[in-house]
Amino acid sequence: MPTAALLSFASQTVAQNSETLEQSVSNSGSSFSNVLSNARYDFGRGLTFTSADGEATMNISGQIQAGYSWAEDFAGDSAISEFSSDARLRVGGSVMDGKATYFVQMNPSGGGQGNNNLVDAWVGWGLTDSINLRLGQQKMRSGLSADTSANDTDFETVTRSGATNFFANGRATGALLEGQGMDSRFNWHFGVANDGTANGDGQANDDTDMMITAGASFGSHGGNSESWSEGDLARSGDMQWITGATLTANNGAVDNTQTINVFGGIKAGNGIAAQFDYWTRDLDNADTTDDGFSVQASYTMAKSGSMQPGFVLRHSSISIDGAADDLTETVVGVNAYYDAHNLKTQLQVRNIDIGSDDATSIDLLFTLVF
Repeated sequence: MPTAALLSFASQTVAQNSETLEQSVSNSGSSFSNVLSNARYDFGRGLTFTSADGEATMNISGQIQAGYSWAEDFAGDSAISEFSSDARLRVGGSVMDGKATYFVQMNPSGGGQGNNNLVDAWVGWGLTDSINLRLGQQKMRSGLSADTSANDTDFETVTRSGATNFFANGRATGALLEGQGMDSRFNWHFGVANDGTANGDGQANDDTDMMITAGASFGSHGGNSESWSEGDLARSGDMQWITGATLTANNGAVDNTQTINVFGGIKAGNGIAAQFDYWTRDLDNADTTDDGFSVQASYTMAKSGSMQPGFVLRHSSISIDGAADDLTETVVGVNAYYDAHNLKTQLQVRNIDIGSDDATSIDLLFTLVF
């Protein structure tokens, strides 16, 4: 082909590509404008962007917590007094008309799993209308008080119970298959995960210890243990309840364990609420069995002005096979809700007893979810 013809062909190609690029930029700008015009902010739920065709969404939210704690040691001759602060930033959403989902939660202060910044990071895929697969670091279902709310704020007490922290309350890196039926009233799950992150030790390339979890729940309304929120703050007059069980087999570095959790929760609709967790754990090599439970009752009054008062009582216990004494914990709390769990102030007094030794702590916490 002559040089003149080559130059002519090249100039036409460039012109055509320029028009295509200009049209693409124009379309992108229009789409971006549509996304911004479809942005919506809801207090406590964050800022949500929706695509023009409605097939993709992105939500940006977060929370800030500030607290004060005073605690004495078991001897009663010294005390620790300290202020604390914590924050989280979350980005989540869906694409392909909700078929694919994603969620990332960060803790800038390094309070995530294994003291890392990363708390959650997973992607989900809807295999069917009722079955979903999630891959990544996430909660793997280990108890009602451990699973409740991804942002870890929908609680009536400042701290989770000692039994919850001992037997559950760990995130893991793995796959979680979950399904539902009966208008989401029946839920089931099956998961396989890495034991390193499940125990908060961080993810290592040579970690081969695995855990398997399987369980189911049934309730009066749709939702599983992750969607449960503590307390009857709504006072809707509509009773709600949930019950379920989870089995976790853990091939740990030190011992193989099998943990069974049974839980239940109820909201009477008039401000009265209660829930419980029970765990039993068998250790193969040590040939021992450890047990624990947590039971909680509360009453939330109707909103008076801008504030809704609430009162909570919790008792938990840990029984370790071979230990001389059980560890028991009793918590009494008073809460002031300004926008349910999204904006609240909490005060609790906690007593921990091990045989003849006991210690008391006072915790104050302010929470803002935005």
